[in-house]
Amino acid sequence: MSLVLQLADEADAPRIVEIERLAYASNPLNPILFPGPFPPEATAARAEGLVKQLHEDPTVRWMKVLDTETGEVAAFAKWNIIKEPRERSRARQFGPGCNVEACEEFFGGIHRKRNELMGGKAYCLLDLLQTDPKYQGRGAGGMLIKWGLDIADELHLPAYLESSPVAHNLYQKFGFRDIDKTTLNPKWNYGSADASIYFMRREAK
Repeated sequence: MSLVLQLADEADAPRIVEIERLAYASNPLNPILFPGPFPPEATAARAEGLVKQLHEDPTVRWMKVLDTETGEVAAFAKWNIIKEPRERSRARQFGPGCNVEACEEFFGGIHRKRNELMGGKAYCLLDLLQTDPKYQGRGAGGMLIKWGLDIADELHLPAYLESSPVAHNLYQKFGFRDIDKTTLNPKWNYGSADASIYFMRREAK
């Protein structure tokens, strides 16, 4: 199969949400953060929320990797190209089906730490990177990472992201280095699962 990098647009939103669901299905924290049940409109609402960001935030760039043989989107990335310092970002709201307390600790904590580390700075943020599991290991994620890093280097800006343990080694291969780390409170009883989030930065080259 041949994978190519392309701009994504709002027509891709339903597939993006599907990839997100598939990519995180095996995450051991999912039953804690998103125990469900979810209302029937939850998937459409997530897609609408992403499209709203695309239209309202001029820093947002959507990229996709397409399988040219099937026409299917294999992977997706949302980069924010923040050329000028801006207001601190706000954490998302958590609706029905979410463990609001755990999500606020986990995702809210991520946003607070992002504001602490990068607030008031110009930088390129890799906010979302998701690959359909059947395409993993074929280089799709790397294509999406490199796209944003090339822009960061052009603009002489650092790149920044938050990484799960699963993706940590991949980001290190692209020059990202840990600048902080946090872990979900053990009170949520996730057993031996690694509930860490790495805050990573790569300087412009």
